[in-house]
Amino acid sequence: MNWGKSIVLAFVLFAGVIITMVVISMQHDVNLVAVNYYEEELAYEDQMNRIRNFESLPDKPIVKRDGGQIVLSFPSEVADQMKNGEIHFFRPSDHKFDKKIKIKLDEQNSQVFPVSAFGSGLWKTKLHWNTENKEYFSEQKIVL
Repeated sequence: MNWGKSIVLAFVLFAGVIITMVVISMQHDVNLVAVNYYEEELAYEDQMNRIRNFESLPDKPIVKRDGGQIVLSFPSEVADQMKNGEIHFFRPSDHKFDKKIKIKLDEQNSQVFPVSAFGSGLWKTKLHWNTENKEYFSEQKIVL
């Protein structure tokens, strides 16, 4: 085999590998952190204000796993002022499993979610609520 054929063969093999890699990468599903990432980034300052409001609370709501359930607990003074809120169970590994649930507290100022409704692995809980004049945001990690 002469040099010309070797160069052409090397070029063809290289092109074949590149085309194969492009085809494989195009078939791979890409999960973004958030579908509307750019809109959320523009509202970053508002989000930081919500986090500061949460950090200024003397008694903070908590999300914890208790056996076969996830318990969201609010202190009574915070629960009395809350107008409405939402908890977002965010699955970093696959956004298809994300759940957004309206906060509906019981008499003990808590709300219970069964662990069986969620897959095992890492979850982030994004808690957002508002009062008459302030908005609050908290994010916690839970491993199920």
